Amino acid sequence: MQLWVLGANGPYPTAGRPTAGYLLTHDETHVWVDAGSGTLLALQDLMDPADVDALVISHRHVDHSVDVFPLYHYLRFGAGRPDPLPLFVPEGLGGQITEYTGTGFAAAFDVSTPAVGAVITVGSVTLRFSHADHSVPTLQLRAEAGGRSITYSADTGTGSDLVRLAAGCNTLLAEASFQGRDKPAAHHLTATEAGEIATQAGVERLILTHLMPSLDPQQSIKEAAAAFGGDVMVATPGLEVLI
Repeated sequence: MQLWVLGANGPYPTAGRPTAGYLLTHDETHVWVDAGSGTLLALQDLMDPADVDALVISHRHVDHSVDVFPLYHYLRFGAGRPDPLPLFVPEGLGGQITEYTGTGFAAAFDVSTPAVGAVITVGSVTLRFSHADHSVPTLQLRAEAGGRSITYSADTGTGSDLVRLAAGCNTLLAEASFQGRDKPAAHHLTATEAGEIATQAGVERLILTHLMPSLDPQQSIKEAAAAFGGDVMVATPGLEVLI
């Protein structure tokens, strides 16, 4: 299984750096996770978006979801596909998106809301879902394929069940919005907290993402590494990781 980073900024894009978006691939299966600003363009550098097998949007905040709208137009009026694209969203988001796009949304997407503990198979990839500790309903995700696994924290504070979801994973892709111990938003993680969760979950590798654009990534790595003894890196657009 491979991870391709489409974008990793939080909460706004900067030149050449889209917000949250990731592509998971295994054999011929492609799962797009989060559709932040600029990620549709980044995805087109890798593949035809119409060939994605499923899209997961963790929550409604625009830095994770806004590119679902140009994707909708691409699927309706561009390349198209023979069937609606499976779209997994948290509670309430399907209806909110439809308010913007109208009834034609159902022609482009097959929307469903996974429950906590749900296990869904997309091609050769198994997806397991839980809920994040965030200010709006938010999905966390564990993906497994070929005996390998990756867990995505989405936006979360420390109150989620992320340790259990990520237990024994090869890779934890965890938000690390802030540095130090004082954080202005409780529903996000610091680099240290991400490292602590990685240690508690017993993962092999920690990839920090959703950093504020003003932060020094090397400082985030240093803080996470002080709490976690495994490999630590920062997600950057274009990064390809073999899970």
